[in-house]
Amino acid sequence: MKNVFIVVVLLFISACSTSNTEDHSSTADDQNAAAELPEAKVDFEHEPIPANEKTPIKATVTQGGEPVPDAEYVKFEIWHDSDGQDASKTIKAEHEEDGVYQIMHTFKKEGTYQVIAHTQVDDLHVMPHHEITVGEQAEASGHDHGNNSGKFMVHLMEEQTFQAGNESTLTTHINHMEEPFSNGQVRFEISSDQSDKHTYVEAEEEELGEYTATYTFPEPGSYTINIHYEKPEEEIHEHKKETIDVVQ
Repeated sequence: MKNVFIVVVLLFISACSTSNTEDHSSTADDQNAAAELPEAKVDFEHEPIPANEKTPIKATVTQGGEPVPDAEYVKFEIWHDSDGQDASKTIKAEHEEDGVYQIMHTFKKEGTYQVIAHTQVDDLHVMPHHEITVGEQAEASGHDHGNNSGKFMVHLMEEQTFQAGNESTLTTHINHMEEPFSNGQVRFEISSDQSDKHTYVEAEEEELGEYTATYTFPEPGSYTINIHYEKPEEEIHEHKKETIDVVQ
């Protein structure tokens, strides 16, 4: 009788162990699925896009093949080639349905534009880039839409609140030719109207093309963050300026 009791206990322990293993395996699978990089597919109603008319721009966001209706944000950054990225305008998109996010935008002059769909899902960021033409004359010029040679896309994360006296994390995403700009030398040049001093902070690459650094802003106000990124062996040395507000 005692032997029967021991066998029953062993079977019970084995069943519990199997159940716990399955639970842990399921949890790990869920975590891996949640960490899968999202995708953002950008669509334009037609090209060339007409000038001086409201035009829809959409991004369909998926993760693991499933629509993402609750992305932290989708923002379209848009600029005309002749103006440069420093003159870009960023517009936050609204979720329509089934992971589709949309803005209505009026392109005010003909020519070639760059459009980046900055997409944040949890702590994952993607920034697909498209080159589009506006106006019939631009289309007739025979512009090569696929020629993105030398194009760098730089985005400073500004969604957090920067507070004076507290340590802040500066994060930038950099793409080159639609691929992460990896193994680069990146530093933040920080300046403000309140001081003539320029402070340089070295950044480290946390993820492919993602560079971070910490800095404590001494006082509230408007600050200029000049993002320097380079690869001396490839003769790359570029920079992009962004402006942030620091609160009390």
